[in-house]
Amino acid sequence: MHVPVFPIDLDKFEENIGLYIDSFRKRGLDEGKIRVVIELNRNRKELQKRLDYKKSLKNKLSRIFKLSKDFKSGKIKLEDFKKELEGVGLEYSEDIEKKIIEKIKEIDEEISNIEKEYEKVLEEFIKTAWNFPNIIHPDVPVGDESYNKPIRYWGVPKVTDEDAFYRLVTQDGKYDWRIVEISEVKDEYIKNKELLETLIDIIKERGDYIANINYDEVLDFEKLNRDRIVVYAKVEGEMPHHYDLVDALKLADTEKASEVAGSRFYYEIGNFALWDLALSIEGVKFLEKRGYRPMITPYLLKRDVLNGIITLDDFEDMMYKIEGDELFLIGTAEHSITAFYYDSIIEERELPIKVVGWSPCFRREAGAHGKDTKGLFRVHQFHKVEQYIFCKPDDSEKYHEELIKNAEDFLKMLNIPFRTMLMASRDMGKRNYKQYDIEGWFPGQQKYRELVSGSNVTDWQSRRCNIRYRTKDNKLEFVHTLNCTLTAVQRTLLCILENGYRKKDGKVIIPRAIEKYLSI
Repeated sequence: MHVPVFPIDLDKFEENIGLYIDSFRKRGLDEGKIRVVIELNRNRKELQKRLDYKKSLKNKLSRIFKLSKDFKSGKIKLEDFKKELEGVGLEYSEDIEKKIIEKIKEIDEEISNIEKEYEKVLEEFIKTAWNFPNIIHPDVPVGDESYNKPIRYWGVPKVTDEDAFYRLVTQDGKYDWRIVEISEVKDEYIKNKELLETLIDIIKERGDYIANINYDEVLDFEKLNRDRIVVYAKVEGEMPHHYDLVDALKLADTEKASEVAGSRFYYEIGNFALWDLALSIEGVKFLEKRGYRPMITPYLLKRDVLNGIITLDDFEDMMYKIEGDELFLIGTAEHSITAFYYDSIIEERELPIKVVGWSPCFRREAGAHGKDTKGLFRVHQFHKVEQYIFCKPDDSEKYHEELIKNAEDFLKMLNIPFRTMLMASRDMGKRNYKQYDIEGWFPGQQKYRELVSGSNVTDWQSRRCNIRYRTKDNKLEFVHTLNCTLTAVQRTLLCILENGYRKKDGKVIIPRAIEKYLSI
């Protein structure tokens, strides 16, 4: 029999079944699977007991068979030999050795049958528990996407409809945020009054002056968030959508790509192609300076490996598959970064391991029919810089916050207005213990849209991928894994376009971080 890798912590499961029931309920999943797993686990343990007993009995019989030789040679007395036989349910006779051999054969057959039954139950147990969700952090809001909780706001979004913006910020009154127009911000929140006036002129396109002023130079967002205030700039008229800007500025061609590759593909042209490369390089360099090791990964993974990283049963229809080879194109570098340590043991002194990966990402976007059909927001192929950490269990919550801060700092560097959301129980992945999304402001849509997603997966992946670390006292424990987008390149570029575009003259204000690469 093989030694199984259990997809859930059996001790935690048996001692805290309530945690799993709570997770299923909060996620809106069928609790019946818990009862199935409880029964399968009970059967598994009962079979294990029977198996252990039969193997122990066989070992005793083998030992007694050797004692029979000692009895025949006079090394042990008959009374002592009979006591040994009684211990295994046998009586002494002249052909006792033959009876012992027959008994061992009988037990061997019983062991074989029990092992087959055990393997069958074990397979069903692992199959059912494999897609179990992770338990849920107590801070996670319960509900669907309408219960996603705003944690922080940054930047000054351009707003055309103040009432709609208020409803958006407060999640229709669920959360007690206030909105304040930039020209009415109190002095206690202003870092530089002179820059504030210049910033207002730039946002409202007064005069021909163009400057790249970072919002952090002007406003104190730490104080604003403390007092639950969101600053916005009221602008007049409709703001152009990114797909109109991409077309007008001739930055990409989706029509030709559709002819030769199908819908939701694109050619990046000229400046946009350079912008893609620039943002990718800046993202990798940004994290390398913070101690993350750069990695470019395979773009394909085997089925059994990928099935330990995501719930493939849930996502297979979103993956591109190489027929006949059981290989899948990755949906993110997270998948292949995880796989780098598949079935591995890491020494405790090596943790945490911090990685920044760049890759193209491939997604069929099944179920997205009719959503974002124009432009490059929701496409089958895009580039992404991903941050990833392997760490000890006690450190995972700390590193989750680090990943989110990295992503926020990068968006601040790009001067993109954003908000950080704590995702509700029914709007986060099944494998996630806790998940934040960071949404950038798209003026053309008057919406915050997802740019970043960062999750603490705890030991959900490491158990299924058998990624462990050896402690200082030589014990093997499962690592915790964490992942977070740094930049989904195409979406981020679209957000930069919408926020930096000037209706007055058709120019785009480019973030300082990448303006050295090009200008529009």
